[in-house]
Amino acid sequence: MAARNGYIIVISILLVAVCAIVSVAIFTQIEATIRKVSLTIQTLREKSDAIKVIATAGAYLRSKYSVANGFYLADHLTVQSAFDETKSVIINSSGPVEKTIWQSFYNGSSDVEFLAIKNLLQLTNNSDSPLKRALIDSKAKQLIEIDPSKIRVYAFSETTDRSWLILLCANVGRSWAWALVGPEGFFNYAVFLPNGIPSGTYYSDGEVIDGPSWFGVDDKGSGGLGIGGRVGPRFYGKAFYRLLRDYLVSPAKQSDVFVGGRVTLSGADVNAFKSAYQGKVYWEAQLSSFGKVDIVDLARGDINVPQDPTGIILTYSKLPSTQADDLVITSSISKINDRDVQIIKFSGPDGYFKKDNKEYQVDLIVPFPGPPNVPVTIVATETVSKQSTRYTSSMPSFNGFLGLLCETTNSSVGIGIKDTWTKNIFMGDWTILVMGNKGMQEEQTPWDTVKIYGDIEYYGTRDDTKMTVEYQGKSYEVFMDPFFADGTPIPNNKDVKGRLRLASGGQTLESIDGKTFWDAWYKKLAQIGTKDHINLITTGDIETPWHNGYISGSGIRNLRMDMSIFTMYWDRNRKPGQGNQVLVPTLKVDYKEFQGLSYRVVFGSIASEAVTATWSGNKELKEFNIFDNRLYSAKRGFSPMTGAILLEGLRLR
Repeated sequence: MAARNGYIIVISILLVAVCAIVSVAIFTQIEATIRKVSLTIQTLREKSDAIKVIATAGAYLRSKYSVANGFYLADHLTVQSAFDETKSVIINSSGPVEKTIWQSFYNGSSDVEFLAIKNLLQLTNNSDSPLKRALIDSKAKQLIEIDPSKIRVYAFSETTDRSWLILLCANVGRSWAWALVGPEGFFNYAVFLPNGIPSGTYYSDGEVIDGPSWFGVDDKGSGGLGIGGRVGPRFYGKAFYRLLRDYLVSPAKQSDVFVGGRVTLSGADVNAFKSAYQGKVYWEAQLSSFGKVDIVDLARGDINVPQDPTGIILTYSKLPSTQADDLVITSSISKINDRDVQIIKFSGPDGYFKKDNKEYQVDLIVPFPGPPNVPVTIVATETVSKQSTRYTSSMPSFNGFLGLLCETTNSSVGIGIKDTWTKNIFMGDWTILVMGNKGMQEEQTPWDTVKIYGDIEYYGTRDDTKMTVEYQGKSYEVFMDPFFADGTPIPNNKDVKGRLRLASGGQTLESIDGKTFWDAWYKKLAQIGTKDHINLITTGDIETPWHNGYISGSGIRNLRMDMSIFTMYWDRNRKPGQGNQVLVPTLKVDYKEFQGLSYRVVFGSIASEAVTATWSGNKELKEFNIFDNRLYSAKRGFSPMTGAILLEGLRLR
């Protein structure tokens, strides 16, 4: 009996020991889990605060932004000691592809190279910045949880003074958030119409808007966006509109049209963007501050050759005839010393344009890779009383700005030649401004017209340029033509498929999605080595008139326009007019005269006070507007800006 009791005691002791061990293990695991959950909660709070801080910092940078000079940072403390640490966090927190992209901003392989770092929480006099005070106030209002002393906010920029693009970084405890911050331009939309499209008109079957679009209303509340047809148009990008007019025929649905989504604008949104979209804002904010020289005066040697990057002005006189174009421009690519150069010819209907009762013909010779900031050669022929004199001059650095200024109003500029099909090729980054009265619009408002008679193509996207498309393990050599083999547009969308037309003349056996095609397009552009883009800006009209050059066999040609187009009032509060006649800057198509049906292809952006219809029935020009994705980073140059800023590439660690 005694032995049995001893056995029970031993077993009891062992059970107690095991329970103790298990209990300790359970409590340890619970403690670890609680600690892990606590750390996770803390991390999530820090990440949440990091997002809030970077949003607040973005709003703060908006107050430091000027459409003339970008972001002003000179009043913030430079902290170069934090450069390598923050750079390492950003680069090493990214995957292989993104890592390469972020590295490009530090090693000069991007358009922008970040060289300096600023502490946005501290000013140069060591006082707290308004951003720091705003974060302290946010903590007091419990909008953020972390102590502001544990927050760091840095801005990487090109200089210690001003920058067009900033890499914004927020460090909250152990969490980091970063994003690119840059200004938003009207070029950030495939279509931007402050007054919308005319009542009774609409985008219809077969038309494609491939990119963001924006449709306001006029002073009477009309305009907005119209959609119609049996199938309906397609918006492969978000559509912003104040008013929607629906002319769709059953069984078409709005949901089929707006494949990229849509947003209804407020009246305040419309008014804010309209205020920014006018010539005097653009001129005073962006164009008045940089150097410009007259091309004829420079060629004649009447002025000194500028050494800094400089724009070019060409002034010309109105011709007596109202039918002829006062100034004719053609642009082609030639080889000089085995090197590609762009030659822009300025002439008139009889071979010469008029200026100061003299006749001129001017060639502007631009070497690869084109502007900005390349040397150019100017060859001018001056004719007086049938006696010609030839002048040649060089400018060491042309910034890409070309102003065409008529000495009077009602001038007409032609790009291409009427009744002849021409392909005008542009190399590099250009801004072409057409204005009357020598640009002095505050004295007199012009009624100028730019007429486009042929294709305008980028050097890197010429139709004789081939590219290779890789798809499902096969390679296809195709021309850079944004249409499937059956003639339908190719939007930048993986869900849209079709057969591509091969460079050999056949077509692919498989249907290839649009995104694969456009990925190859942008890859080809990067390989060409030029930064091709054109801004065509006027306070008059831009017209697409019918002429015999459009005839192609039994049909008409697609009109290709690789550019961003801007027509705008000089002063929205003093609209142009003569008596009660109000003349509105308009993007026009002479659609009633067209003798067939084709496409007007715009690779870039359309921004215009007004537009006309482009087609009706089975004739004229359907719309295919392709947003150029490179324009999201086109922070430099002379494009009109909205005044807003964009937060792009947001990342969180």
